[in-house]
Amino acid sequence: MSVLIKIYNFLRTVWLVIGAFLYIFVYGSIVLLIGYLLGKEKGRRFVLNQVEIFGRAAFKLLGVKVFVCGKKPEINSNYLVVCNHQSILDIPLVLGYVGSISFLAKKELGKFPMVNIFLKYLGSVLIDRGNIRQTAMAIREVMAKMNDGYHFVIFPEGTRSENGEMLPFKPKSLEIAYKAKVPILPISIWGNHLVTPKHKLIVSGNKTSILMGELIYPEQFPNEEELRKHVEGAIRDGIEKLKEVLDNEKSDC
Repeated sequence: MSVLIKIYNFLRTVWLVIGAFLYIFVYGSIVLLIGYLLGKEKGRRFVLNQVEIFGRAAFKLLGVKVFVCGKKPEINSNYLVVCNHQSILDIPLVLGYVGSISFLAKKELGKFPMVNIFLKYLGSVLIDRGNIRQTAMAIREVMAKMNDGYHFVIFPEGTRSENGEMLPFKPKSLEIAYKAKVPILPISIWGNHLVTPKHKLIVSGNKTSILMGELIYPEQFPNEEELRKHVEGAIRDGIEKLKEVLDNEKSDC
């Protein structure tokens, strides 16, 4: 890597930190204030729309080109977004190109100022993985919210991949979808691990990609394991398509 590229990546990293602070704390405060003044329903729609804009803007501000394949399903009912996990940028990528979706997230995220407020607007549920009773209650809350029309996203690998290649899904990771009989939207991501690698804040890539697959219906499978294997296979297939997309820099998949 040349010295100029290293300097450029360092500057982008600095901009990521500064930009995140300005966007979340400064602009975020303005967005929340406007949302409050607009009232409950109009305010929530306004805030969620700004969250989607933020997701897309994050990549533009970093100089990262996003290749998008597929499209969101045109249905009014709810669905569960299931996605592979590569980077801290997966969340803004999903928010920006799939939509304002609720998260089943670790309780630690709720400790971050401003972030916790936006999680609340999204209808997210925080989970304490070390507390079996709280986890069970959180899962019941997720199922209830899905029945009310909320879209949730989960990362069944349980952690980010070191090299981008998808890890096996955790056992029973799709139990929520199977029990609730909620359609699953498989999402494949490839390239975020090169933009911001795991355990590193440095911005080192300039392109990434996301593929939205076809809805998968849990009632078509005899058990959660068969459903999980099918969804995992669909996401893996999507990743292979995205590798070709980034290699050829085309979006005709």
